[in-house]
Amino acid sequence: MLTREENELLCRVGPGTPMGELMREYWMPVTYDWELEPDGQPQRVRVLGEDLLAWRDTEGRPAFTQERCPHRGAGFFFGRNEHGGLRCAYHGWKFDVGGNCLEMPNEPSTSNFRHKVKITAYPAYDFGGIVWIYMGQHQDNPPPVPQFEWGLVPEDQRGHSHRFIYECNWMQALEGELDSTHIYFLHSRLNKEDSPRYGLYHPGQTAKFHVVNKEYGMMYGAERDEDGNKYWRVAHFLFPIYGMFPAINNGVVPLSIFMPIDDDNTMHFGVNWHPTKPLQGSRRPNFGLSDEPGVLGPPGPMKPERKGTFYPNWWAEISPETDFHMDLWAKKNRNFTGIPAVRQQDAALEWSMGRIMDRTQEHLGTADAAIIRTRRKLIAAARQFVEDGTPPPGSENPEWYTVRSCETLLPPDDNWEKALEPWLFASTTDYPDPCNTGRAEAARQGGRSLG
Repeated sequence: MLTREENELLCRVGPGTPMGELMREYWMPVTYDWELEPDGQPQRVRVLGEDLLAWRDTEGRPAFTQERCPHRGAGFFFGRNEHGGLRCAYHGWKFDVGGNCLEMPNEPSTSNFRHKVKITAYPAYDFGGIVWIYMGQHQDNPPPVPQFEWGLVPEDQRGHSHRFIYECNWMQALEGELDSTHIYFLHSRLNKEDSPRYGLYHPGQTAKFHVVNKEYGMMYGAERDEDGNKYWRVAHFLFPIYGMFPAINNGVVPLSIFMPIDDDNTMHFGVNWHPTKPLQGSRRPNFGLSDEPGVLGPPGPMKPERKGTFYPNWWAEISPETDFHMDLWAKKNRNFTGIPAVRQQDAALEWSMGRIMDRTQEHLGTADAAIIRTRRKLIAAARQFVEDGTPPPGSENPEWYTVRSCETLLPPDDNWEKALEPWLFASTTDYPDPCNTGRAEAARQGGRSLG
């Protein structure tokens, strides 16, 4: 349970808030690189409560700049992206990706006024198929982008599995990713004998948690008994917005990103990659839904373009307005919720907590150890940064982000950290399977890859 003051500190991310100032010291993933075309239409985005335009100039350089022209406040969205800059449609003032004014065609040719006017322009960077923004205090010399392995492997080894907006605060979305016991309830099928297409199954619905502090955040192992061995699910929290749930035996590693749009909305990206092998199928988000009741799939289609708002194409059709497409027959006969997508099962429960969860009313147990540790680390880091300028964990150490997760069986007496360390910290490309159990097949039959 948190105090009201702690909950406010944890959740509020606008300019001037402790968590908002902490977040601004990190590069934030905002949009896919293919959404911004050279000289293309600028896109409305919102990051940490700030409304901006995302665009790409003639030479392909990405940009995040203020939404309104400094002349008379007209919206740049209706302007022209052309010949190396963004031109306001009202009077033709034109600015480059660095915010510098290039032209003031309605001013006398002898005027030097353009040299005195500049717009807000944040550093932007393409990495791993995503365009990133840096909004922190080191604008002239930002730190490197975090070196996630998925941004370092060849493009055909990386997939962007899904993306949509969670209509709730970023922290409760992240907490769902760090909760290892909900998967065999929320994402479960009702009958063990049924196809794993209907959900996950494991007889052990409790776990013993081992939470380990790391420089980048924390790592945790969820331990369960299975056939005389220990079944381990090992995952990470990485500052400030990343949850890495367990990879399966085929070596494909997943990452969930929860980028705070503002206090009430969160952009959720799903990324997966393999350290050495090309991925099969599409490497862009899948919007399909199965026609068979109870079969779980991707998050489903997006709503028609919501013109006039930020991220107009990324609002999910499966949402509170449809009760998340909950099918009552499937709920009675196939899986725990009747909701047809794993990520929307998460969204339904997390959004049901309200836009910002009131954590003064909760009652946490031992299964919430990873969530408790993450909250404490975030709150402490925000306070230290505001009070004495201590650099936020990992903000200046991009190499810390080259980590992986896993699920596997280990002999009961093995030290899990030592046994799994080479894979977890990317010093080997051999997926750990000490018991030689063929976890890929076990995971497929049990549906664990969905979790």
